[in-house]
Amino acid sequence: MIPLPLESIRLNLRSHLSALWWLGLLYRRPHRFYESLVKLPRRTRIAVAVQLYLHAVPWMLLVCVMGRAFLFGALHLPVEGVPAGSVGRLTSHAILIAFGISIGLAAGIVFGIAARIAAGTAVGTAGGIAAAISFGVAGWISFGIAEGITCGISGGIAGGMALGVAVGIAGGITLGIAGGIAGRATGGIAGWILLGIVRGIAVGITLGIAVGITLGIPFGMLRGIAFGIAAGIAGGIACGIAFLRAYYEFLHVIFVWPVPHGNWYWDHPVAWDDLCLLPFPRLDGLLLAHAEHAPQAAEKEIERLISDYPTQRMSALRARAALVARKAAREQDLTRLPLIVGRLPEGDKGFLVQSPRIREMVDEIGQLQIRLGTVDRPVFREPTAQLLCAQIELFRDQVAGFREPLASEFRAAAQEWLKVAQSQLDQARAVVNREPTPQVFRAGDPVDRAQEAFVPRNAVFGELDRQIMLSTGCPGLVLYGRRRVGKSTVLRNVSGFIPASVHIATMSMQDPNAFTSVQTLVETIASAIRAAGLNATAEAELPHDLPGIFNFLSSCDSALKRSGERLLLAVDEYENIDEKIGEGVFPQDLLATLRESMQTHRQVTWVLTGSHEIAELKHAPWTSYLVSARTVEVLPFSEAETRLLLTEPLKHSSMWDRDDPKRPRFSPSFWGEGGIERIHAEAGGWPHLVQLIAETLVDLLNDTEQRQVEGALLERALDKALVRGDTVLRELMERECVLPGEWDYLRGFRTRDLQPPPGDEATYRSLRRRLLVSDESGQWRLRVPLMQRWLRERG
Repeated sequence: MIPLPLESIRLNLRSHLSALWWLGLLYRRPHRFYESLVKLPRRTRIAVAVQLYLHAVPWMLLVCVMGRAFLFGALHLPVEGVPAGSVGRLTSHAILIAFGISIGLAAGIVFGIAARIAAGTAVGTAGGIAAAISFGVAGWISFGIAEGITCGISGGIAGGMALGVAVGIAGGITLGIAGGIAGRATGGIAGWILLGIVRGIAVGITLGIAVGITLGIPFGMLRGIAFGIAAGIAGGIACGIAFLRAYYEFLHVIFVWPVPHGNWYWDHPVAWDDLCLLPFPRLDGLLLAHAEHAPQAAEKEIERLISDYPTQRMSALRARAALVARKAAREQDLTRLPLIVGRLPEGDKGFLVQSPRIREMVDEIGQLQIRLGTVDRPVFREPTAQLLCAQIELFRDQVAGFREPLASEFRAAAQEWLKVAQSQLDQARAVVNREPTPQVFRAGDPVDRAQEAFVPRNAVFGELDRQIMLSTGCPGLVLYGRRRVGKSTVLRNVSGFIPASVHIATMSMQDPNAFTSVQTLVETIASAIRAAGLNATAEAELPHDLPGIFNFLSSCDSALKRSGERLLLAVDEYENIDEKIGEGVFPQDLLATLRESMQTHRQVTWVLTGSHEIAELKHAPWTSYLVSARTVEVLPFSEAETRLLLTEPLKHSSMWDRDDPKRPRFSPSFWGEGGIERIHAEAGGWPHLVQLIAETLVDLLNDTEQRQVEGALLERALDKALVRGDTVLRELMERECVLPGEWDYLRGFRTRDLQPPPGDEATYRSLRRRLLVSDESGQWRLRVPLMQRWLRERG
């Protein structure tokens, strides 16, 4: 049905159904009623109130007459308190009651419509219903109770029942007709009218008995004075019931007991009445059951309740949290869990307080899954997958103590996540079992000792420890080493080899955020320090210029001194600062600021890391500014370090327990007789080249299903390593030749193993500094045989 507009309603049959529809809307959704009403002129609003009132009166009269006739005629309830007489007299009393109800309802409607705010409409309607009940009961009792205490009690109870049933039937018929005409569901108009009547009678009887007892006893006992008290109590009870919609609570039981009926949701009062001020128990269960039948509609309805229905908001939030958990449980890609659980509502009471902790724990699971996805070596996938399973089990056990619905819903979700993680673990184990030799070696990026072959550079770590922990403070360090000897690996893993009281902040001058301007440089330095966990910098504003970064470091130095801690501030690829000074991006004042910080901030140790000595930098007088800085050189592996790398590559990994037999190890015999010494000699101890040869050997072993290295296999590995390592070998040999004649001299080793040193002094110093040659009885030889092999075959 499409109702007539409010201004078009008249006193005729065609307008009658529309009037009932608008009355129903006023009762259940006054905001929408007000939106239509406020558009009308003020005089028209009053006319609308009168029209709606007149359309309601006949139903009130009819139902009251029929109700009393039914109770006192058909059911033969006691009528001692009713003046004797004919049916007409009973009818006149019914009319009086109906008149009282009608006046109250009219007052409510007029008041609500005349008010210019939606809240007034709601209060007016509720107040009108309350006044109608109170006035009707009091009026009937004043005429019907005359026979003393006994008659008063029985008459009051009977009258209350009569009035309650009458009002219940009237309300049921009115709302039933309105709902049926609106065409809701499949039952049709007749079904909805019948449902409205049944619900109205049930509520009316319950309410009538309660009100009758409340009013009848005091009125029958105290008569005149007690009448006012009884009427006041009746008004209060009626107002409370009408205003709170308490009668819906009985109806609500049908929807949730013994189990929630999700497909009935749209018949529930909260779905069509916006003024239910009492929370409905287990409404969240009904919403979840509804979501199983109509997921999208349920999502929209939950959002509506959260946004617009404060009294039912907590139930809707519980339903939202449960739906988030169930969606997360269905997710097969665990990296997406933080995104899904991010929709979990949070607040300052109830289960909402624990939502942030849930998100933190799920974030850890998501990060582990991301880490697992980046591990391409089967030997590392297995322990990472085990760690993921353990983390999910920990989450499941910890969340059991959380409040509902978090506990039960997320425990169930964790069980589903565990199935996904266990499947990944089984796949990793299957691959490891098929792989005869675990591949743990990696030539390329800085080594992560947790999951890649690593050997501690004890000499370097020891020197860093001594310099950083000097009682008077370290005047700055230059960590120098040629390309691919492991400087970045030292910085990445230094945290395990110096005191825990040293905070470590690292940054790279190859980061465009660092070398674009002075402002971006100082912001990057400050951000790195903040990321290192210094509490003193948490609230400090990021600096934007050289004075700002100096003051920032002064604050850090003072905080570190108070706490007895130190800061290692490492700048990798620091040579790029020299290039940017040459290009005019940075001023030389940057070096002056750096020098002053090294001398002043004694709790801060600057570490400049690069593959060039200070003397090689040409765009600024670095030696003058860093005259007090101390150099720590990173050299190629010693033979002992190469042996440790090849036999205990994961000795310092945290992915296995110290005595775990599954930790990958290689006996010296695995590399063949004299194999470790041969690998060390071919690579000249160059860390990158040692890793490259070992990585290639393990791949060839797995391809051929051999169990140990033999001479022929090693030769094949050396030839294949030339192809794999072509880029780095070309960089070390050719691209670093910057002096005239330097590359020409190196190319001479294509045809001979030995040649005299170069006559040019600059070339002489450069080749020695680059660790490319060794002296042999006054003749020079290429120090790294693999480089000579590359020179002859690919150079």
